[in-house]
Amino acid sequence: MRRNLLRFGLLFLVLCISLVSFAGTGGKTYTNETASVVWAFNNATDYATNYTKTPEDGFSMVNVNTGDLTVVAKTSTTTLDAKGNKMTMTAFNPKGTTKAVEWTVKPTKGLTFTPTSVSAYINRFGTDAENGVTVTAKLSDGTSVDLGNFTAQRDNKTAESDKYGKNSNFTNHFDITLTAEQQAKLTSSDGFTLSCTVGVNSGKQGGFADVHINGLLNGTTESVEQYSLNVATNPADMTPATVFPAGNTFDAETEIKVTANDKFGYKFVNWTDGEGKELSTEKVYTFGINANTSLVANYKKVNTYALNYSVEGGAKDYMVSLFPTPEVVDGKNMYEEGTEVTMTASSNDILTFNNWDDGETAAEHKVTMDSDKTFTATYSAKDFIVAWDFYKEGKEGRAADFAAADNDAVQLVLRDADGNSYGWLDKSNSAGGYEGKNAAVNWTKVSTKALGETYWQTKFNATAFTDIKVKSSMTYNYNAYETYNVEYSLNGEGWTKVGAIHIPGAKSWTEGEFTLPSAANNKSEVYIRWIADKTSEIKGTKGDNDGIALAGIYITGTAKLIDDGTAPVLVTSVPAEGATNASANGKIVLAFDEKVKLTDNAKASLDGKTVEGVVSGKTITFAYKGLSYATAYTFTLTAGSVADLTENAIANDITIHFSTKEKPAVTKALYDVIVTSGEEFAAAIDAANKRTDTSKRFRIFVKQGDYKIPASKTATKISNTDKKTYPDPTTYLNTPNVSIIGEGNDNTALTNTVPNVEADNGYGIANILEGIGTGDVLDLNSGATGTYFQDIKMYSSMGDKKGRDIVLNDKSSKTICKNVNLWAYQDTYVSNNNNDGRFYFEGGILRGNTDYLCGKGDVYYNNVDLVMCGTGYLAVPSLPTKYGYIFKDCTIKDGSKEGINGKYTLGRPWGKGTPIALFIDTKMEVIPTAAGWDEMSGGYPKRFAEYNSTTATGTTVDLSGRKQVYDAYDAKDGNNYTNRRNETAESPVLTADEAAFYTIENVLGGDDDWDPTAATEQASAPTHVKLTGKSLSWDNSQYALLWAVCKDGKAVDFTIEPNYTVDDATATWSVRAANEMGGLGEATVATISTGIENVATATDVLSTKIYTTDGMQVSKLQHGINIVVKTMVDGSKKTIKVVVK
Repeated sequence: MRRNLLRFGLLFLVLCISLVSFAGTGGKTYTNETASVVWAFNNATDYATNYTKTPEDGFSMVNVNTGDLTVVAKTSTTTLDAKGNKMTMTAFNPKGTTKAVEWTVKPTKGLTFTPTSVSAYINRFGTDAENGVTVTAKLSDGTSVDLGNFTAQRDNKTAESDKYGKNSNFTNHFDITLTAEQQAKLTSSDGFTLSCTVGVNSGKQGGFADVHINGLLNGTTESVEQYSLNVATNPADMTPATVFPAGNTFDAETEIKVTANDKFGYKFVNWTDGEGKELSTEKVYTFGINANTSLVANYKKVNTYALNYSVEGGAKDYMVSLFPTPEVVDGKNMYEEGTEVTMTASSNDILTFNNWDDGETAAEHKVTMDSDKTFTATYSAKDFIVAWDFYKEGKEGRAADFAAADNDAVQLVLRDADGNSYGWLDKSNSAGGYEGKNAAVNWTKVSTKALGETYWQTKFNATAFTDIKVKSSMTYNYNAYETYNVEYSLNGEGWTKVGAIHIPGAKSWTEGEFTLPSAANNKSEVYIRWIADKTSEIKGTKGDNDGIALAGIYITGTAKLIDDGTAPVLVTSVPAEGATNASANGKIVLAFDEKVKLTDNAKASLDGKTVEGVVSGKTITFAYKGLSYATAYTFTLTAGSVADLTENAIANDITIHFSTKEKPAVTKALYDVIVTSGEEFAAAIDAANKRTDTSKRFRIFVKQGDYKIPASKTATKISNTDKKTYPDPTTYLNTPNVSIIGEGNDNTALTNTVPNVEADNGYGIANILEGIGTGDVLDLNSGATGTYFQDIKMYSSMGDKKGRDIVLNDKSSKTICKNVNLWAYQDTYVSNNNNDGRFYFEGGILRGNTDYLCGKGDVYYNNVDLVMCGTGYLAVPSLPTKYGYIFKDCTIKDGSKEGINGKYTLGRPWGKGTPIALFIDTKMEVIPTAAGWDEMSGGYPKRFAEYNSTTATGTTVDLSGRKQVYDAYDAKDGNNYTNRRNETAESPVLTADEAAFYTIENVLGGDDDWDPTAATEQASAPTHVKLTGKSLSWDNSQYALLWAVCKDGKAVDFTIEPNYTVDDATATWSVRAANEMGGLGEATVATISTGIENVATATDVLSTKIYTTDGMQVSKLQHGINIVVKTMVDGSKKTIKVVVK
């Protein structure tokens, strides 16, 4: 292949050879010459190269840098161009790490450029972002000058109607004249950059148009050599490489960055020059041009395979999702060889996923693409009439997404009392959903129809059904009535209320399920409508449209029963009788020939242990967990346990014999990056964000040390206090499947770099960048699904009592923190996703004082030490995904100096009627106040409760005085309240049955059976670790990702082989095994070997345990004195002292 590349390169050189050119003749003098560069910025294609520069020879380089911003063309409806036409803008979506657009101009050699003014039109599209556009001037030497901060006008609003139209910095066009001081500071011969933050979140766009950089040129131009650059690809039909700065002719010594772009079915090999000489194997190649240059990006073709799937049992094919997203070729889902694909089968209220056709019962199924593959997802359905899941697009007269017989023509309509129908705002899956659900948003203009005058209605045929139930969810963001009545009718004229959905606050999806009166049974026409209760309050952000939203409509019933006198017959089972491939964690699925139920005396067991069944239509599933691999099991369902719906029960036991599969081997791999400084950590995160294959886990290991991550050199943050800009102190992760592993949460730490500036934020003196999303240490963006942390400490560098000092701001989902220490004072940890946010903590330490565990989503805290460092509030949840904050087997510790026993509270409500926090089996080394909970801004919880709270000595904590009634109100101005009232939450004491429900499986399993404990399972400690001379060896294990070789308690190297050559035979050596996520387990200290190992003797080590001097067992060698106890095969023990400095 190399010979072919060389031949290609020689041919390319012959075809493309160019002569050195010179820019101008030199000697042209400019004195305060007016100069400008103007970009139209009115499309999504040539926006970077469509510019005019004056004078033409005044600039040697003009460039636009958009990083990984996603670009689209958007047309504003309210911002007009000079001709009065609606302005089309180049708009950017900040889904990646880039947050700003940069326009750069460089004067011709010999000249200096002094910027005098900059201007641009700006809009925000589809969002209410405030203070989003920060304008900064920069030089190549790092000089940076803040020029202003603006709230961009919304594309469909005027200054009068825009939410922020009265803000002093509100505009759709900034025009900034630089001061004399700024002009002097920014005068340069090396180039000037105008930077503007996009200023919206990752789901929206910020637009720019008609961008001007104006200034003055001074000096005398000099002749400068210029060189040509020709960039090609091999094969020639690949995606062209990206050249930065753009162009094909450059001044000598210009630094150029070329990036090889991906194309499906090909892997990048290397960069070569025109003669075929390899220059780099990295996709990004940077060099200074000093000759006419030809570059070739070389690729090799890789195998690709199809992944086909189908669904059975009434489900829709979109209920199975694939990650990563496939390349669709000729209608087939194609992947490159070696790609690990996750298939996820989702369920809903009427359809339950049962199993895949290969016997796997977990909804999430991972496969490696090494051939064409085909799968079938089997579902079971319960009785239903019609349903809408709003997954597919539809915004007027929407047909039912699921329909029983004689209901396939049923529609959902938005109408008024006069029978006029209306379209609604489609927020289906393809439209991005609405506040976490696929939905319909009314959006009727109040100028067309008064608020609440339009309502959704449907009509269906219930001839075959009794016991009819209607389930749906509603919410609002913009103005809407806070209560909607669900009503039914048998003729479409006389209506009866069956229930009401009261929405406690904006963006709070509220579910209601109501049973229709028996009069509706078996009727051929049943009407349902969702209509505003106009006696309720109008809530939400004021706007021009009706903001009520509707989602997840499931209308169910019991189908007409026919007694055939025959018991149900088992048709299939998973696992099948005699199967040998059952999962260690999964479910037994029994499918019958008719709809079934479990009888009152049902009894099911798995190897004698009781398992509980769940019925869905014709199917019963029995979930199990933690079976041993490669082990035989017997499942028994006793006679009489199952009956059809007319009480015909099975007469015989159902017995299934099966074996679990062999434990899957872990593919050996080293860490992708090993970090020994804050700069290296930032670079590691950047590398993770930029990788193209996100299906494979990217593992970062942080060695022992305390590392400060530097603030960004390019991105800035606006202070909420002084409104000035500062270097962004936050590190952002926006890519899935990343592990961040330390050596121990007591010896490996990361922190951020914040300005050493403080000011009064209205509550006292605080760091200038305090606040959620402003001074965070680490932000996990929505794309960072499946992030795994272990054995590491992260803390804010602001210090205590310096405002909100967030350590981890998590907008993703399925984050796992094992033995992690998050250390701050206020808002230490923010769970920031209630759409599908599920988060898991196992072990570790969480420390703070004020609201230090706060936010949205469902979080399971398992056996975590909760360190209160003052008399504040521990947990402050807001909008749950479903279950809120669950604390199980946690310990509350006193981290204060003054003592806080009886003085702190377990939390307070961040929201109205939605917050949930449950403390189950909590050990309270310090107890809270008798009330246990506190007030917050007129909010009230859905439920704050405890079960079996005990003191450090095991005494049961008295819960009789726990707070249940809250002082609620909608708004407060001084001593004036709006709608002040008492709100009573659910009981603050859980029953034993309620507490037992909140298992990891129930809270975090979701629709995809997510099991975080499968990821936290630790690899076994290495066995037979021996040091012979300088040769360190141990037993191989197919379940270890890698091994860490430790010298005197510190990891010094990593290997995927069960042996290692040490550099110092006198040191204490140990080995730790990593699990698949990269987390290290218990260390095994090496024994000194004589080399005669073929006969077992009393000196063979059976196990090694490490203790501190006070007798506490630890997993690895600690700083200071360690007592190592070795148990020999003959039962004797040897004890040695190891000192780690």
